[in-house]
Amino acid sequence: MASQVSNLREHGKQRVAAWSLAAAVGLLAFKLVVGLHANSLGILAEAAHSALDLFASALTWISLRIAARPADANHPFGHGKFESFSALLEAGLLVATALTIGDAALRRWMAGAGGAMRLDGWAFAVMITSMAVDAVRARYLRRASSAYGSDALAADALNYSSDIATSAAVLLGLTLVAVGRQWRLAWLLHADAAAALVVAAAMVWLALRLGRRMAGVLLDEAPPGLSRDLRQALHGVEGIAAVERLRVRRMGSRYFVDLQLALEPPSTLERAGGVRQEVANRILRRLPEADVVVEAHPAAPERLGPIERVQAVALRNNQNIHDLSIYQLGQALDVEFHLELRESMPLAEAHDLVSRLEAEIRRDVPGVREIVTHIEPEAAVGPAALVDAGDVARQVEGLARSVPDLLDCHDIQVRRSSGHLALSCHCSFSDALPVNEVHERVSRLEAEIRRALPQLFRITIHPEPTSDNRR
Repeated sequence: MASQVSNLREHGKQRVAAWSLAAAVGLLAFKLVVGLHANSLGILAEAAHSALDLFASALTWISLRIAARPADANHPFGHGKFESFSALLEAGLLVATALTIGDAALRRWMAGAGGAMRLDGWAFAVMITSMAVDAVRARYLRRASSAYGSDALAADALNYSSDIATSAAVLLGLTLVAVGRQWRLAWLLHADAAAALVVAAAMVWLALRLGRRMAGVLLDEAPPGLSRDLRQALHGVEGIAAVERLRVRRMGSRYFVDLQLALEPPSTLERAGGVRQEVANRILRRLPEADVVVEAHPAAPERLGPIERVQAVALRNNQNIHDLSIYQLGQALDVEFHLELRESMPLAEAHDLVSRLEAEIRRDVPGVREIVTHIEPEAAVGPAALVDAGDVARQVEGLARSVPDLLDCHDIQVRRSSGHLALSCHCSFSDALPVNEVHERVSRLEAEIRRALPQLFRITIHPEPTSDNRR
């Protein structure tokens, strides 16, 4: 689908360029015939300008066909820069033509040949027609260049916009020459040569403006403000600690965006993938046809404590740990935690995995002396069924009454999954009871339940304050 859209865009650009080429042929012929008939340097300068327009339109048409070629081994980013190269070549031709016209205009000025001109309705008609055609062309090309993002069409639009001003200057020159003849004002007979100089000056100005823009594209200069806009578009993406690198280059009508992100720790591979996708989507909303490459890595952990660093290592390896404890013995640290692994994993494979995880923890957490890892099967994810928990609930409620500060035990559920029984319940405590004391009471209740009900594979107890009304 994307390739079909791209092909339609390329055909659209080529169609616009072909239409512009046909208009340039007609104007060149009209100006050349009338310029020779009237012996007007201004009209002949415009004819030369139109000849250059014809060449530029042909060059645009050719460059768009080349730029539409797909990427290959020698051009991995495609051929889009040929558009910019052709526009830069057009700027050079503008300068060369302007210098030629300027030289001829100065010679005629010095020779005072304005009186040899033949002024009639055709001289004025050709310039009025030229202005009308250029106005339509410039507007059409400007819209097309914006719609297709084409440097070559933008160059043509800028060229034809300036043609309107130069044609107006030539028309004014012809009018002043006619007035000079009528009122015998010799100094007005130089107006035709002056109009040619105006055309030459406008062409130089246009060439400099176009050349500066295309040189920036060829030298991979990012469009002004685009990097800032893209950075602003990434504000609010959850999980990004910093945008460390953002590079933008343009190839014809297509942009290539390269980003490197530092992610807030801890970040799993899945979370990093989600962040990269969200970043790419936001870039594509701003630049629909961009090629976006996003790299992501965890932010430097200089400010993290040992607990956060151990958790970051586990998450980075997509491992689930709990009951993490770290004991400081002088300058050394002893680490203990429970690691959940697939219940069918062979012990040798599990031990190798634990060894790799512990080695990475030692590398990322300075001062670790010993690591003790308790391996246990991970919670089953699959079909489960609720079991009649009447007897179990009564036993659990009786055990809960023996635990100090435990006010009530409710929502007791027993599930059977993959042949295992799992119990979950909620226990209420005073709002002011410290977390460490709550944990002690919960651990005591769990131990009592395991002694009374050894058939239970997993026990999950959720403590909550008495003020909680979300049940």
